[in-house]
Amino acid sequence: MRVIATGVGEFGIYAGGRPSTVQVLSDMLLLSRAARQALVDGEHFEWMPAGQVDVRPIASHKRTGKVDLRPSTAREVALGNTIAFVALQSGDRVTDLLRGRVSVHTALDHYSPPLRDHVSRALGRMRRPTATLQAVTMSVVDPAARAAKLPAVLWPEWTSRLAPRRLDAEIAGGALAAAVVFVGTRLTHGSAIKLLDPAAQGRQVSHVMRSLGRNAPEADTIRAIARLVAFLDETSTPIDFARRRVIDYSGILPRDEWREICRMANVLPGGDRRWQTARAHLYALLSGNRVARAPFAQEAGFPSFAEVRSFRDGLPEVVSRELNDSATAFLKARHIDEPVEWMPDLDLAGVIVDVAASGGGEWPEARPARAAVKPTRAVAAYSAGQSVREIAFEHGVARQTVSRVLEEVGVEIRIGRRRADIDVEWLRRRYIDERRTIPEIAAEVGVTMTTINRHLEAAGIPRRVRGSASRATAIRVDPRAGDSPLLRRILVGQDATQRADRFLVVARHGTMTAAATELGVTLSILANQMRRIGVDAGGPLIHRAFRGQPLALTALGADVHRELSRAFEFSEAEGRARRAEESQ
Repeated sequence: MRVIATGVGEFGIYAGGRPSTVQVLSDMLLLSRAARQALVDGEHFEWMPAGQVDVRPIASHKRTGKVDLRPSTAREVALGNTIAFVALQSGDRVTDLLRGRVSVHTALDHYSPPLRDHVSRALGRMRRPTATLQAVTMSVVDPAARAAKLPAVLWPEWTSRLAPRRLDAEIAGGALAAAVVFVGTRLTHGSAIKLLDPAAQGRQVSHVMRSLGRNAPEADTIRAIARLVAFLDETSTPIDFARRRVIDYSGILPRDEWREICRMANVLPGGDRRWQTARAHLYALLSGNRVARAPFAQEAGFPSFAEVRSFRDGLPEVVSRELNDSATAFLKARHIDEPVEWMPDLDLAGVIVDVAASGGGEWPEARPARAAVKPTRAVAAYSAGQSVREIAFEHGVARQTVSRVLEEVGVEIRIGRRRADIDVEWLRRRYIDERRTIPEIAAEVGVTMTTINRHLEAAGIPRRVRGSASRATAIRVDPRAGDSPLLRRILVGQDATQRADRFLVVARHGTMTAAATELGVTLSILANQMRRIGVDAGGPLIHRAFRGQPLALTALGADVHRELSRAFEFSEAEGRARRAEESQ
């Protein structure tokens, strides 16, 4: 009650810290739960009050074996709080109570600094990493001045050496930069990172700081950070990152400049994605900020931090030099006389970690054919009416190469090839009279089959059904068709005579099923053949039987039946006469 009344804690482990009421109550909540869990686990410490080791009031553990943070009964609350209050009188008691009952992933932000230290001891650490860094004695402590010497995301080479494993490199780099800022101060994680990145979250720093020292290879990280801080405080660095962070980078590396860089380096510039990645790389290099803070971060094709890092690691040396020259020009245009990049020597870290060297990658060289096409000559030829295909043939390159050259200089490419001039009567003679196939006509004209199909449709010329009936070996018209235009459409191609015979059989029956039974074929086969002969004739030939009505011929069907009957009867009569003559 005294803590609530005064607003600060001044007893036990709080004697020198004076934390706030909220922090003390949060500490009590954590210790109360740990105390009840200790009783459930059967662990009784000698400093526990007599008569306060009875576990019967504790009921919240019955379902899972783990007590709840906020129990449902007042007796359980009172029991836990009594033991927690006694434990707060001594740091050793707090450590005893927490050991084995607090997770390494527990967030400590809302607990008091003294309790955080005891949580670290309970986890096997002598002190929290944050407390250790804050306790470092520095001759000059100016967090804002120190932040001006640091990028908001620590240099990638330093991050690779100091960051805890399995953490996102960008988040770890920002947290380590904040750690450098709060060394030797009483700044919180949130206050420290706000000096570097106003949009960053303090909890990201807390997460990374909890991970420091958890593994043996990372145990020297805190000492390395302290050495870096001492160097920065004693050295005048060549880059003012506070100024760099507020520059307007919206105009950095225009698209034309990127293409010129790639042309000078004789590499392919790629699409928008690579250009945006190059812009993000320069933004992160100059500003030191997170790539997500770039003014063009919302544009299509903007890369992630991992993509920017991969781009940086794989940059060819010649492209890297050209980009650095572009960055230098960008700074000079804003009257900033500073190097593009700088960082303290890695030997200062004293941590031996294999770090892959960035740069030195290889990109595909620009195609030799691309250089063979002169833009001015290609534009002049295209404007004069030549097609992309013709220009490509003259230069001995692919059409795509010419198209890319024209697009680069802003010429709008005409859609499709030049239209072929095909005479309708010539097409009708080739297709109808000479029975040429569409592929044959297309090859003769030098166009695609689609173009010939389009001209046939525009001229109103009915097309033959695709398949064997359109092949050169199967387009012979049956002689019985004579001069009849109708029969010449029907009695052509493979199985045409069979279809005609079966149509005459169908016409004698009242249903299609009866006709199929007589012919000894399935109904589906017969129906397909009737449909095909109707397509050849130009329309439906029969009305199927329906609700007691027998099968009937359409007007076109009656014409086809009449002409087929006459042609086939004449043929049969001629055949009988020929056989009679031969027998005499």
